Amino acid sequence: MPAKWHKYSYTAQRAERRTIVAVLFTVVFLSVAFVLINRYLVGMYVVRTDAMEPTLSSGDCVATTSLYRQRPAPDRSLSPLIAPARGDLVVLAPHYHERHGFFRSVAGTLISFLTFQKIDPFARDRSSGEKPVIRRLVAFPGDTIFMKDFILHVRTADGAYFLTEFELAGAPYNIRVDRLPEGWSDALPLSGSFPETTLGNDEYYVLCDNRLAASDSRIWGPIPARRLRGKALLRYWPLRNFGVPDSPR
Repeated sequence: MPAKWHKYSYTAQRAERRTIVAVLFTVVFLSVAFVLINRYLVGMYVVRTDAMEPTLSSGDCVATTSLYRQRPAPDRSLSPLIAPARGDLVVLAPHYHERHGFFRSVAGTLISFLTFQKIDPFARDRSSGEKPVIRRLVAFPGDTIFMKDFILHVRTADGAYFLTEFELAGAPYNIRVDRLPEGWSDALPLSGSFPETTLGNDEYYVLCDNRLAASDSRIWGPIPARRLRGKALLRYWPLRNFGVPDSPR
């Protein structure tokens, strides 16, 4: 049919409407699928601070997974795929939960993905307490811990001796310790020492790798299991540092 007569054809108009509906359905379906995958399977996280130096730097992009148990021992009510290990880089759920509608969440996630995490359209609407953060998981429920010279010492619930966090970690990692300001005492936040304390049944201890850069369990206190949202798996940007985050650079 000549193009100028196309608009008079009922069959052609119906085919066009079906095509438009199919395209819209495909876009909506892919958007919803992407948001669900990003939230419940594999997510993306952009590091905004130097809290995890030297492991992660500001601007690094990390792939994370939510398939992460909230208990060291097997628990069939939770994901059986990845059990927490000492030394894991974990994503902590915000202290204050966001209350945004579904479509706003979809839009924000898609825009962040399409702009390679460079644009977060709703970032200004969230306080620091409403953003997930990455920290190092260093102690489990039942552990007895103390810190000396910024290094955590841990006696496990079934252990007889204290070992350093590095001896217990599943993979090697480094920390960054800058010089404390003159006059800074152990009684002040982010100090390099604190006395023995024992974690409760639902308490985990997390620390920054850059021990003077940001808040962690020394200020927040132990973290409940429900805030363990997932584990950092892979740094995918910048490409020169592509790989497992704890791998030597």
